[in-house]
Amino acid sequence: PPPLPEKPSIAVLPFTNMSGDPDQEYFADGLVEDIITGLSRVDSFFVIARNSSFTYKGRAVDLRQVGRELGVRYVLEGSIRRAGSRVRISGQLVDAISGHHVWTDRFEGDVSDIFDLQDKVTESVVGAVEPSIRLEEIKQARMKPTDYISAYDLYLRALPRFYSMTREGFADVRRLTNEALSIDPDFSLAKALGAYIRSLSVSQCWHEPDDTRVAARMAREVLAEARDDPTSLRFAAQVIAYSAKEYEMALGTIERSLLLNPNSAQGHTGCGWVNAHASRPLAAIEHFHRAMRLSPVDPEKGIALSGIGMSYLMLERYEEALAWGERALHEMPNYGSSHRVVIMALVKLNRLDEAQAAARRLMEAFPTYTLTLQRQINPWLDKAFAERYVEALGIAGVPE
Repeated sequence: PPPLPEKPSIAVLPFTNMSGDPDQEYFADGLVEDIITGLSRVDSFFVIARNSSFTYKGRAVDLRQVGRELGVRYVLEGSIRRAGSRVRISGQLVDAISGHHVWTDRFEGDVSDIFDLQDKVTESVVGAVEPSIRLEEIKQARMKPTDYISAYDLYLRALPRFYSMTREGFADVRRLTNEALSIDPDFSLAKALGAYIRSLSVSQCWHEPDDTRVAARMAREVLAEARDDPTSLRFAAQVIAYSAKEYEMALGTIERSLLLNPNSAQGHTGCGWVNAHASRPLAAIEHFHRAMRLSPVDPEKGIALSGIGMSYLMLERYEEALAWGERALHEMPNYGSSHRVVIMALVKLNRLDEAQAAARRLMEAFPTYTLTLQRQINPWLDKAFAERYVEALGIAGVPE
């Protein structure tokens, strides 16, 4: 059997037509082709081509055997059932080595416009499968021995440390991405994450003195090296907006990332923040909502929620900003932006006692944060908003 690729690898089998109507085969087959196409847009995956997957059509198969025969770690299978004007599609992603289920879901809709339904199902499946695969790979990376680790293994190990949103976790991400780059200096994905972690460290007050400059340099290198890797471009675009404040370049980069993988929930979250920094709050909100629709249990969900709150601050819709900021804090309590969204919203709503309490919680979590630092790093194209932001934080008691 072929060896497993270093990348997460997947085969999508033809879906079983459970309708008792052979005329529905085209729908099931077209759906699977769209899923394969969508997954293939994600450069960090290895996806078996349609012609190989479809050799299993109409056969009762052992998914572990399929994994061995095709040389993949994961197998996605499913079924379609039509009853009157309704269609139900079920899918499950299986670890072909252990036999364990990684992800299951089902989708229902009307068949009056079957092609629109195909598009909706494909978008939902691709968006749900992407983070599920990555989280499963993270679990596997934890169980592997540490005496020999490939560059990609190091990157996978960095991901859960990133999701931890802690100072120690971010330090580990720096170390792991640096090690990955020492193995493969051209590993753009590791370089992009290394740039992003430095940029985000500034926002979190966990930064080193030269982080802003180094992050911008690394991101520009990624732009030159990784024109066809949507994840690398997503990280780089956020750094270019936040650290370099080159908003047009950042918008063009994130748009290319989404062109390469339009169903990436993380891509839409990144696009939301780039638009927010470029002072385009309505576009930002649209992308954040799309990200959450594609990936409702994403470990980065708090980042999108915080972005929605920040966008409503720009629109001076403070009740909504507060609601989204509080949701963001619930999802990711260690994300500094969410604290600041809540503080500014409370100040603008004249709930000063609550704002001061929120500011104390911010300073407990980030004791080195100051208004001076915020003025230095303000990533907003709209300078009037940047001034209102700092002013509100000061009213709540954030130190100068």
